Amino acid sequence: MRSFNLSRFVRVFSNDLLQQWRKIWIATLAFAGIGLICYLTNVEPHSTGRPEIYVALFSAVLLGGGLVLTSTIFADLHDPLQSARYLTLPCSNLERFVSRYLLTGPLYYLYVLIGYAVFDWAAAQISDATMGTRAAAFAPLSPRMQEVTLWYFWFHALMFAGAIYFRSYALIKTALSGVLIATGVALMYLISLRLIFWSHFTTFLPNESAARIDLFFLPTWASITAELLLYGWLLFIAYQCLREHEVQREL
Repeated sequence: MRSFNLSRFVRVFSNDLLQQWRKIWIATLAFAGIGLICYLTNVEPHSTGRPEIYVALFSAVLLGGGLVLTSTIFADLHDPLQSARYLTLPCSNLERFVSRYLLTGPLYYLYVLIGYAVFDWAAAQISDATMGTRAAAFAPLSPRMQEVTLWYFWFHALMFAGAIYFRSYALIKTALSGVLIATGVALMYLISLRLIFWSHFTTFLPNESAARIDLFFLPTWASITAELLLYGWLLFIAYQCLREHEVQREL
């Protein structure tokens, strides 16, 4: 079977979308109801102040909903009752990988972005009619929202790999693994800094030093390149895990 075929990929993507669509629209309706309650209860009647409610609501939907969806996107791979159908579906690993990455990554972000913009407009109209005021308008291009978007794609890549690797409780196990990795990296950074600049410190406290330490920081372009390479490496690891799972199933 060829690695990637466009017509076959379209069928695989349509199949994946149909499988997830019921969960998505039910979750969308639930959020609309809960979000409207949160919107109206956080707006003061006839007040001139406009709280930025979208910061919390949009972040919760994007990060919370997206990571939950991503953690279950490969549930059929690990389910004994669904694995036979998963393996006999006429598609390659690459097609399946790209389909589910797009569904839980860029397309999910666009869905939340458009959906929240519609929700924010509708909630503002209801708030104006009932309370005489509204919250601050949704600003998806604000620096804070751009930062939330970048964090989502980082967490998504990690959760996507965890959904493939872990057979059960992928959300919890991936979150714990991420915390352990972050803790390990932080400890290695502190230990390395202390060993390299041993003579500069007078105590074992992290902020106590006898002399100034000039640290080297990468230029912006180098930092962005390194982040993109790390992101691509995470997706590559996820793809390799998917290939290994198929081999193990066939054996």
